[in-house]
Amino acid sequence: MTTAAQEWKKHWPTLAAASVGVATGFSMLQFNASIFIQPWQDNFGWSRGEIAAAHNGMILTAILSPFAGTLLDRHGVRRPLLAAMTLTGLAYLAMTRLGGSLVQFYATYLALQVIGIFTTGLAFTRVVAARFVKSRGLALACTRVGISILGIFLPATLHALVAREGWQAGFYLLAGIVLLVGLPVCWFGIRDAERSDSTEWKPQARPAQGESYMGLLRREPRVLLLCLCAGFGYAPLSTLLSQFQPLLTALDISPADAAMLTGVLAGSVLIGTLISGTLIDRIWAPAVACLFSLGPILGCILMLQGSLTFPMALTAAVLIGAAQGAEIDIVAYMAARYFGMRHYSAIYGSTITVMTLMAVAGQVASVSCTTVSATIRLR
Repeated sequence: MTTAAQEWKKHWPTLAAASVGVATGFSMLQFNASIFIQPWQDNFGWSRGEIAAAHNGMILTAILSPFAGTLLDRHGVRRPLLAAMTLTGLAYLAMTRLGGSLVQFYATYLALQVIGIFTTGLAFTRVVAARFVKSRGLALACTRVGISILGIFLPATLHALVAREGWQAGFYLLAGIVLLVGLPVCWFGIRDAERSDSTEWKPQARPAQGESYMGLLRREPRVLLLCLCAGFGYAPLSTLLSQFQPLLTALDISPADAAMLTGVLAGSVLIGTLISGTLIDRIWAPAVACLFSLGPILGCILMLQGSLTFPMALTAAVLIGAAQGAEIDIVAYMAARYFGMRHYSAIYGSTITVMTLMAVAGQVASVSCTTVSATIRLR
């Protein structure tokens, strides 16, 4: 039987390529899109609301994720991934050609979002999960190391470049990263797993030979349970993270400290990812998920005090960030562990659908509650 050490010795190049691939695809823009808002306002006169409307395309991509996952399950990862990395780079270049037309902006940005589905963890975690069994949790966690490291350096670099050369230069940089770094790494480092590479523990719900994904859903309700658990875990975290810095300043934390704590939160995401990945290789994964879900609860209790000291805010940031880092990797692990690799990407895509739709609902509800609360105070 293959040991964890043997898995790492044989497959670490694939894991490294997957980590670089996740970092250099569409995720780059997801984490840095706000840098372009002010330049677009200044150049085209668009409002923040008009620019933000482009992000509604993520709802469509979330709905399409299970179908994209099914395509990867049936036809493998390599060819769709290489095509998507190439088209993502071209889409970044197309963004440099934007004029003042909102229709052109929305169409280009939507195309980038839809193509970008195949450059995310939906594709890369399948490659990793198929090769790592004994240390699958830690391996899946390591696929996110690349985006975490890039997230330390890219925002400042991108901001300085946009300020000096204009917003188009920012998209030229993104295009260069995906075409000159991400695409070659995926070309040489990503292969679909051979049967000998994808030997795994027997899933507790083994699909019948040739069973479709819809057949699995009808037979195995735990797939839906996994999706719901992922949604209920991710939606509150997403809502908190989208409002984290304003929440801190409203709780008597200075703007400078709030910005620093937002960085602490980002660092906690990586720490939570690696710790949870290590634990689920050794401990029952649902128990680990339950443990990490307690963190945001405690963080929210601290933030309910009405006023925070810096140590309290720091504790809340670490607890919330660590939980976000654990969330997605545990979901990916459980999809492979309990349902096998036959429909892995379709299941993972379904969790993305539920998480995204519930996160959108949570953010809308959060804004509505904030507005109502402010109205009541004014009265």
